[in-house]
Amino acid sequence: MGKDVAAAAEESISFVWDTTASNPSKVRDLLNKGYDVYMIMVYAHPMISYAANFSRDRALPAVAVFKTWSNVYSLIEQYQDMLGDNLSIYVSDRGGQYKKETEAFNRAAEKGVEGIKEYLKSYNEENDVKGSSFFSPVEMSKEEEDAFNQAVSNVEFDKNQRSEDKAIKQAFLKVYRKNGEGPGEEKLKDAVKKYREKKIRDEQKSDVVLKGIAEMLFNPEFQELLKHSDVKEIDQKVQAFLA
Repeated sequence: MGKDVAAAAEESISFVWDTTASNPSKVRDLLNKGYDVYMIMVYAHPMISYAANFSRDRALPAVAVFKTWSNVYSLIEQYQDMLGDNLSIYVSDRGGQYKKETEAFNRAAEKGVEGIKEYLKSYNEENDVKGSSFFSPVEMSKEEEDAFNQAVSNVEFDKNQRSEDKAIKQAFLKVYRKNGEGPGEEKLKDAVKKYREKKIRDEQKSDVVLKGIAEMLFNPEFQELLKHSDVKEIDQKVQAFLA
């Protein structure tokens, strides 16, 4: 758990904790320390999480958004078993701001993983989604850039695919800055090959996450877990808990 939470727990100090709740063992630790815990979980549709993420200045990678969504909301039943009546679910639709997007996502999800990927691609194009803001391009001096361009003159790679471009530049600079010369054409081709193999593995993992999300959205048992409490009801329960 966070340092502040751990410190408060050691002193048995009451606190409010704003967290993604992706690790139930942290809540279990607090219960084991004798804490009474009340959790208010805010549920948002996966497309709301996605769209809201890329509307911020600091946007996470898409795969991180969906993985976190899947990890957290798959734990609802576990938290219910752990907390009983001390758990409230509040379903936030952002005032209907993303109604069109969530409905489109649901229709796409009915077609499975490929349907979701196709919809997200069109959404990204229509809304000029650039990707994660945490991406940092490789910076090279003029000398390094000239040496790199010469070294990759016969190496096939996608210069317009920023992650692939970054991977081969990093492979080149790792050797060039140490030895004053590049790793050689074959090593650079191998770097491209390794990047593409990793990309395939990452896409496969992402597909598993999207498949799980599609299944969750249309699972009656999961929807039953999302019993919505309004703000007034949650406030009454929290006040009773604190009394």
